[in-house]
Amino acid sequence: MIDVSDLVQYLYCPRKLYFIKVMGLRISKPKMDVGKEIHESVEKSLKRRKLEGEVMENVYLESQRYGIKGYVDAIIRRRDQYIPIDIKFSRFKRVFYGWKMQLAAYSLLVEENFHCKVRKGYIYLAETKEWIEVEITPEDKKALVKIIRKVEEVLKEEKFPRASKSKKCSYCEMSKLCV
Repeated sequence: MIDVSDLVQYLYCPRKLYFIKVMGLRISKPKMDVGKEIHESVEKSLKRRKLEGEVMENVYLESQRYGIKGYVDAIIRRRDQYIPIDIKFSRFKRVFYGWKMQLAAYSLLVEENFHCKVRKGYIYLAETKEWIEVEITPEDKKALVKIIRKVEEVLKEEKFPRASKSKKCSYCEMSKLCV
């Protein structure tokens, strides 16, 4: 099964996914470790907040139908409605495509496991304590299925993907390997 984080890496850059999953490389950045610590403290505080509905934290889900798996940071359950939450440690206040597709992946996981329809999710910006509501459309879910297939192809064929040259490259921990 493909991990939701693999989809995120692919959307950042297909080569990054290749380096991590095919070549087995791991390069840690101090910022990533700090982000994990903050992530865990935010998850704990979600339960203490008076959110409307039950809050389930760090929920592991799998989808046999789509061949994906992952941990959803949190899910709010309000009667028959389930809303995935993704916690981000970022100074950016706009929703990037990769973030939206990550929420779409969580939506598919929630739908299959809780037998419901998911139409929205939230991104919680830990640094600024802001909530961003994100609509998840049927078109988003269709686009995600195509991305899943592309990731499967990279992993199965093990071909070195083309680089997606952008300003993201300067932030990428794999940039020194990507020539």
